[in-house]
Formats: sequence, C-alpha cells, structure tokens
Amino acid sequence: DGLEIPMTGVKSVSLLFDASRAVAEEPGALFCAEDANACHLEVYPRSTGEVYVCGCGGSEYVDETRLRPGGDLDSAARVTTDVSRVSAASASFVGLSASVGKNGPRKTQTCMRPCVTDALPVIGAVPGYEGAFINCAHNCWGILWAPASGKALAERILDGAAKTVRLEPFSPRRFFSEKKARGAGNGRGRKMRERDVGEQW
Repeated sequence: DGLEIPMTGVKSVSLLFDASRAVAEEPGALFCAEDANACHLEVYPRSTGEVYVCGCGGSEYVDETRLRPGGDLDSAARVTTDVSRVSAASASFVGLSASVGKNGPRKTQTCMRPCVTDALPVIGAVPGYEGAFINCAHNCWGILWAPASGKALAERILDGAAKTVRLEPFSPRRFFSEKKARGAGNGRGRKMRERDVGEQW
C-alpha cells in the first residue's frame, strides 16, 4: 500500500506596488480584518520601499486532480490571475494608502499554496520505506517554517527524535490510518477545525 497524501492547492492573488521613499524610511506591516471587498489584506513593506500585498480574498481551492499531469493547472504557466481580485484588493489598498496605491499595482501574481486536507504540514518518516522522510504542505508559511521544520526533521533523522518541535501531529502516518482524509475538505478555508481563523487556512 503506497503513501497517498491528499495534496491540494489554494490559488491566491498577490500584488506588488512601486517603491516609495516614505515606505523605505518608515516601514510597517499591516494586517487587516475582512473588508467590504471581501479582502483581508496583509501589507508587507520591503527595504526597497516596495509594498507586497496578499490576502486579496476569493482564493480558489484546487483539488489534486487539477494539479496532476493533464489537469488544467498542471504547470505554473497555466495558473492565471483572477483580475476581479486584483481590482478588489487594489481598491482596498488605496483606501488604506492613497499615496502608495494610487497608480495601482506594478505587478500582479498568483501562487498555488500547497495544503493537505487537515491543514497541517506533513513532516516525518514515510511508513513502510526505510530511510525515507518527507517535509511538505506548509501552505503559505514554507519559507517562514523552513528553518524549524528542517531542523526538527534533521534531529529526527540523525538522533531518532526531534527536540525542536514534537513531530507526531505532522506524521505522514495519519494518512494511512485515516483514509477518509482524502475527501475531508473541512480542515482549511476560513476555519481550522471548528475555530474561525480566516482564509489563510
């Protein structure tokens, strides 16, 4: 019986606004509640003065069949941007910062965030395969979580157990004992289990 991880995607829009001296001199991140445009913006200034904006709302939940070879989203070139979310997020952002957002975004982009159906990353030994390990499905936090999850998995491989973080909740084994995980689908979206946490999950 092979390991089957119910990997799905969350297709989300983000924007990049031109640099400004004001942002470069006094940067400050901003996290917003959901607004009238169905956005819940996250605004990240960069040291260059550019502003990266995500949380544009309206993310599309993509099942694994569409991501596999032959699916309509099987390559990065086939991932298109929802222009209605660009318009909505641009309107929300200009309401927060007319000076930075007045000319609209310099760049729009869309990413596919990797998730499994229970919203947790998959980290640990692959059952039934000696010396095989996996570390994936970190949603939009891959870069942020990489040092901790990489260190924990290295500890597990080298020392037999992780000290940095308890890896049991993230074990790939959960997909062996819970075959129903493939279609569960209620772990992400605006809720993490029963708790409302916003679209990031």
